Amino acid sequence: MYVLAGGFGAGLLGALMGLGGAIVAIPYLNLLLAVPMNTAAACGLVSTLATSCGASGRNLCQNDLVSVDAALRIQLFTAAGGLAGGWLAGELQGPLLQILFAVMLLYGSVEVGRSLRRRDLDEAPPRPPDGARLNQSLLLFFGAGVVCGLLGVGGGLMVVPLLHLFLHLPFKAAAATSNFMMGLTAVPALITYVGRGELDLTLAIPLATGVWLGARLGSFLLEQLQSRLLKVMFIGLLLLSAAQMVMRGLEGFGP
Repeated sequence: MYVLAGGFGAGLLGALMGLGGAIVAIPYLNLLLAVPMNTAAACGLVSTLATSCGASGRNLCQNDLVSVDAALRIQLFTAAGGLAGGWLAGELQGPLLQILFAVMLLYGSVEVGRSLRRRDLDEAPPRPPDGARLNQSLLLFFGAGVVCGLLGVGGGLMVVPLLHLFLHLPFKAAAATSNFMMGLTAVPALITYVGRGELDLTLAIPLATGVWLGARLGSFLLEQLQSRLLKVMFIGLLLLSAAQMVMRGLEGFGP
């Protein structure tokens, strides 16, 4: 029941902010339920798939927020990065992964905080990104895929700022496009975790159920809430999770 409830919250916030749900699910499993980091990361990838499935249907068919053509091009690079990151995760220790996760969370909070001063980005209607800027950004999205596989997240903490700030998509469109992409990005990384036997189905199944339900609600609320509020929530969530991960990671390096 605790896993199901945590999954619901992860799916709700993940759908609202384009983070795939793992950004909540991993700290919840690792810090509150004491699940080993690599197992939590594998379950985090499952939560990313469930968030994408729960949110993308509404965002594609009703909200018209997803830039599908751009997402599919970017996906080739994020998926390749996800495979590389998933392999690399097997070579790193849990505490180091926690510290790296915290660094990425802090990066995401800074980038989104910068966008609070640019209201013009959110007032513009959703439109496909500029083709030249999209081509220039593809290696950056490969890096986001590496983060996905390395840390067990959907890469949304990097993808959302890139879509919003570099490709100039409104925040809601960036979140919706990120959720659409993250499900596919997570697949190659999840394969590597399954191959190492690090996916616990007794955790993954109830987590995915809760995440899907939360994502359905989150995709509805995405239409109703103001972009500025979503960004402030995004920043607060990243900072809180980063602080928790730093403390736990430092404890892991202790004697």
